[in-house]
Amino acid sequence: MYFGACYYPEQWPEERWETDARLMQQARFNAVRMAEFAWTRLEPSEGQYDLSWLDRAIDLMDRYGIRTILGTPTAGPPKWLMDLHPDIYQQDIYGRRKGFGARRHYCFNNSTFHTYTKRIVTQMAERYGSDSRVIGWQIDNEFGMIDTARCYCDSCLNAFKAWLQQKYGTIDAVNEAWGTIFSSQTFRSWDEVHLPAYAVHQHHNPGLALDFRRFSSDSVCAYQKLQIDIIRANAIKSQPITHNEMGKYNHIDFYELSKELDLSSLDIYPNMKSEPKDRPSYAAEQHDMTRGFKGGRNYWVLEHQSGAPGALTMAPTPVPGEIRRWTYQSVARGADAIVYFRWRTLPYSIEELWHGILQHHGDPGRKYEEVKRIGQELEKLAPLLTGTTVKPKVALIRSYDNDWAFELQPHMQGYEYIKHIEAYYAYFYERGIPVDILSPEADFTKYSLLITPNLMMAKESTVTALHRYVANGGCWVADFRTGAKEWNNQMTQKRLPGPYRELLGIDVEDYGVIEAHEEIGIHDLSTGATYRSSQWYESIELLPLGSPAQPMAVYTSGYYKDTPAVTRRAFQKGHAFYIGTVLEKQGLYAILDQIVDEAGVTSLIPNLPAGVEAVARVDADGGGREVLFLINHTAVEAVVSLSDSWSDALSDQQLKGPLVLNPQDVKVLHQPKTIPMLFG
Repeated sequence: MYFGACYYPEQWPEERWETDARLMQQARFNAVRMAEFAWTRLEPSEGQYDLSWLDRAIDLMDRYGIRTILGTPTAGPPKWLMDLHPDIYQQDIYGRRKGFGARRHYCFNNSTFHTYTKRIVTQMAERYGSDSRVIGWQIDNEFGMIDTARCYCDSCLNAFKAWLQQKYGTIDAVNEAWGTIFSSQTFRSWDEVHLPAYAVHQHHNPGLALDFRRFSSDSVCAYQKLQIDIIRANAIKSQPITHNEMGKYNHIDFYELSKELDLSSLDIYPNMKSEPKDRPSYAAEQHDMTRGFKGGRNYWVLEHQSGAPGALTMAPTPVPGEIRRWTYQSVARGADAIVYFRWRTLPYSIEELWHGILQHHGDPGRKYEEVKRIGQELEKLAPLLTGTTVKPKVALIRSYDNDWAFELQPHMQGYEYIKHIEAYYAYFYERGIPVDILSPEADFTKYSLLITPNLMMAKESTVTALHRYVANGGCWVADFRTGAKEWNNQMTQKRLPGPYRELLGIDVEDYGVIEAHEEIGIHDLSTGATYRSSQWYESIELLPLGSPAQPMAVYTSGYYKDTPAVTRRAFQKGHAFYIGTVLEKQGLYAILDQIVDEAGVTSLIPNLPAGVEAVARVDADGGGREVLFLINHTAVEAVVSLSDSWSDALSDQQLKGPLVLNPQDVKVLHQPKTIPMLFG
């Protein structure tokens, strides 16, 4: 377990460094992240490199038992470079070139910038690639953030044409895929291809717009690989390569970005969420997404909130106990490194309101004491957690391609693909049922229950895998618009739900939007309850098959009254479920309760109190070890019922029966029988 903070020695007087290192050592730090914004200090002018200050910082930290994670500094190209080559700047959809003053101002496809990137990364890789004090590499910083994943300059136009040529082969194939015959948009040659920049109403051909998003994501991946290749050629095996991903956002396909990385990483700021009651779920979902980028593997947190974030205005300051609670949420969900952002709050520039562990004055305070306590606890827990991971029995599929398609054409007013996924995720979070969030191309055969929200388009391999999954005994939940589009973003000409029609045993006879003033309900045939339906409906007919689908709920109004709204079909060894509308929370939870029971999935803690989070880490190799985290995210006392005997890993007390969790409290429990295996 790595534990530390982001530290920027170039931003502080060198005579202060040792004071910081000593305080870090007292807090049980064993890692710092450095250098990802230091290009101008590493290369003050073209070709004049100075890494001596970084040598001294790494050496000092090592003397205090602290290793270094190095970031390549390419997120902030220096002013001298941008002045020499202004063509490196990104260009927006209006044809305006962006300027200097923040960061991430470069074009991913600019060949000149590639040259300078290779030079600075090579300098760092050759210097530190064999240095055992360096324990890992972070490529760049937060790819795609602040609207920087998509550029509309000539470099990108030329690269986009090359990308299309490789994908489609001929311009005629592009015309066919995009349906450019509409409104005389047909291209006669590659020279006529354009980017989806400023146009009338900003409504571009959906095929063009989706392919541009895919291309832009691929451009980021290619730029990252340029750096990875240099580091891999110089680095020892004990230096994994990662990137601090922000996968909750859809600027990039983070599944693709993660393929070349040794491990995924996350930047997490729970208090950035506006609704306090949703903050724990919001953060938990980002952890589970990050774990899923590499198919369910543990990850690092390279920026972990330790103070009030803010550039122009501040988010709430963490109250006492909150940093500890967030940290344990991260560890519980698979984080093997916690690196707080930042060590000390900067007194100048755009992050002077982005608070860290120490305030501007640099003296230890209550946040430092809380972090120090966490460090002592994690030092004790490290042997217990080594070799453990999260192993859910439920997988939730999040597709960036479908996210982009719904972003371009939401279908319904106010509809957001990611919020639809969050509705499902909230159910499992509140029920205390662990979830992996995976790519549609991941291996989901090990899961008992699979949810694919709004899988409007999918590759043929995914379609085949879903059929095989259900046939072999899996429970699959699909919902409205499933199978409605082809991979090129054209509407399918098959009867809906397209390639899943016989698997689900239904026809979607008709569909449409539910206006805000309409009162449309569904009647749950199992419980007899009625719930509200909104935004979208699908009128479903059951196919006359040997094993027919059965209605689980029917509409109570509309011209489609009494027709199925939710269906269930037994298919070979498994079951396929379909939800044809947007259900209110109570209705969705009632339906999912029935499906979860059918799949044989259970909560870690039955009847989990509201606001209490339960997560377990278990042996990655299938051993019997289980570490159970109970986290009270509320300001009131909560009582959790334990059915077995547990040992409190922090106090070494034996526990059974009702367990009282104080406000903001955390318990880390394990079965007493696991102690000999760990320490014997």
